[in-house]
Amino acid sequence: MRTGMAEDVRVRRARAQDMPALTRLWRELVGFHEALGGQDFRLAPDAEAGWKKYLRGHLGKADKLCVVAEIAGQPVGFLMASIEKRPGVFMEREYGHISDVYVQEPQRGKGVGKALVAEGLAWFGEKRVGRVRLQTDARNTLGFEFWKKLGFHTTVFTMDKLL
Repeated sequence: MRTGMAEDVRVRRARAQDMPALTRLWRELVGFHEALGGQDFRLAPDAEAGWKKYLRGHLGKADKLCVVAEIAGQPVGFLMASIEKRPGVFMEREYGHISDVYVQEPQRGKGVGKALVAEGLAWFGEKRVGRVRLQTDARNTLGFEFWKKLGFHTTVFTMDKLL
């Protein structure tokens, strides 16, 4: 758990009792992505149940992480990460993957996201992971600038063609 990185922010491991709040934050994240446009963020009819299963799979696991940021005891953001395997043909067999980071709009720019990522990077460090990867939508300029400020850089372009 990290404290003091942003005014009154507390970052801690998520617990099962956080699921309702994390689901609410996930819905806000989905809304943010939907506002970017495109087909990538259209949800399946059973998306929420699927996301809850995905979230449960990150709680208390050795190779997965979910942390929540709180201000005054109220959840305002979260990060989800995992350790992924690469094929045995590569020297680097594992890498860290940050799948989701979200901070509620009123709390953005106050260090909450930075605190969440710091906790994730510390966890990867404890696991001796040498590289962390993530994806951000090309239209997400807010996210792209955030990650650049934290030292991430573009290494791969993913290109899509809708058929």
